[in-house]
Amino acid sequence: MSVPLSVPLSVPLSFRRRVAGLLALVTTAAVAAGCGDDSAADSSPDDTHTVQHAQGETEVPDDPQRIAVLWRPTLSALVNLGFDPVATGAGEADGADLGPFLPDDYPADELEIVAGTREPDIEALAAAEPDLILSVDVAGFAEAYDDLDRIAPTVSLEWAGTESWRTHLTDLAEVLRAGDRADQIVAEYDEHVRQVRESVGDPSAITVSLVRVQAADVLRIETPRSFPGQVVDDVGFARPEGHLEPDPDRDFIEISLELIPRTDADVIFTMANDDNTGARDQITSSGLWRNLGAAQRGDVHHADYDVWGSSTYRGAHRILDDIDAALGAG
Repeated sequence: MSVPLSVPLSVPLSFRRRVAGLLALVTTAAVAAGCGDDSAADSSPDDTHTVQHAQGETEVPDDPQRIAVLWRPTLSALVNLGFDPVATGAGEADGADLGPFLPDDYPADELEIVAGTREPDIEALAAAEPDLILSVDVAGFAEAYDDLDRIAPTVSLEWAGTESWRTHLTDLAEVLRAGDRADQIVAEYDEHVRQVRESVGDPSAITVSLVRVQAADVLRIETPRSFPGQVVDDVGFARPEGHLEPDPDRDFIEISLELIPRTDADVIFTMANDDNTGARDQITSSGLWRNLGAAQRGDVHHADYDVWGSSTYRGAHRILDDIDAALGAG
């Protein structure tokens, strides 16, 4: 007997949780009736499975109930896979920066903040009493691995940079044995890409420039190695000459304002977070910027870098929505 265990992400979280509860009851009844998997019927709350990860080997609970996650892209992937953590890391002490990583209706205020951008708060983590900690092998978290593992079984996932957003989801799904849900998430993204490509028409005939406002006097051209660059490439847009190779050990090309003419294309998406929207306004009102062909045609579109730089499937869907709104058939 087959029982469906996933609900589309488009359905509100509160409804998904009610459905998940009902599905759990149905699954339990199916097992009791003898039509479920025998191993599920014999499972115990103490059952574990072995996971190899970036910093060793860990016995992970088969059914973790109190997951703490330290990296915001991991948080987004975890919630996408259908798990509700009890604690998370955040760049802001009050978790105000978690919005781009979570569904709009997710109760982020219920999450304990137990880490900064790259630094765990060991006392706060211990107080959260997790039964599983999900970390990443980046500076700060990697060095704290032994301390984390003393609190609860800890898995350190690989994070090679913003290009890791796809493998991060599938690696996490392997840890939590949620491969079917991961396959669904990937398929949903692929279908969204197809829809946007169809809406745009012929993306290969359109050059797209991705310009991040890093400061009042610094711009970054996002290359195909960057997170938004990968999404743009998935749709099939062309890139201007000189926008393909990033600076060494980066996924972008950093330029000063006198090189603004290098950013021109058929269409330009500018990206800025809240701290740099003023700088973007100043730059895009300058003479050099107003001389760009895209600016003169009205083909410059502003985007939120907190979303376009989030390196998650949720962020990728938002980028596709923004592209469709700007360039699609309507």
